[in-house]
Amino acid sequence: MFPISQFVSESAAVNLLQQVRWRDGVECPRCRSDRTVRNGSYRVYQRYLCKNCGRTFNDKTKTIFAHSKLTLTEWYFTIYVFLRFNTSIRQIEAELDLSYKTVRRRVECFAKALDAPSLRLSGPVEIDEVVGLSRTQRMYTRPRAALAWLVHARARDV
Repeated sequence: MFPISQFVSESAAVNLLQQVRWRDGVECPRCRSDRTVRNGSYRVYQRYLCKNCGRTFNDKTKTIFAHSKLTLTEWYFTIYVFLRFNTSIRQIEAELDLSYKTVRRRVECFAKALDAPSLRLSGPVEIDEVVGLSRTQRMYTRPRAALAWLVHARARDV
């Protein structure tokens, strides 16, 4: 179970990231050397210097959290509610006051990090629901005959 207390502050969230990422000791994400030293900090993130290749890095370097404008607490919350409560991207968007595109990219990045298998369909396919965007109304509606976007499909068990 995910510790809910990690949603409280950014420093607690960073502490959790450090514990998980560096459980076997700090190593350079570029050359995998363990010859690293602390090299100041940036906001709440510890910076490190690799003695082998001379590169600097922090706790988020080469993770799904790198180069993100979202705080770690927002990331943790998004992942937690998406997985635990099967929350939709639209609900997360409204809750965090972010754009749909931002949340969708973050969820896709998380799924890619999990190395989730891609779905290849073949043979007869059954479509449960289709939701589309009407060009004239600019709102989500049930599709008509001329408007059909495939949102979710799965191979039919025959």
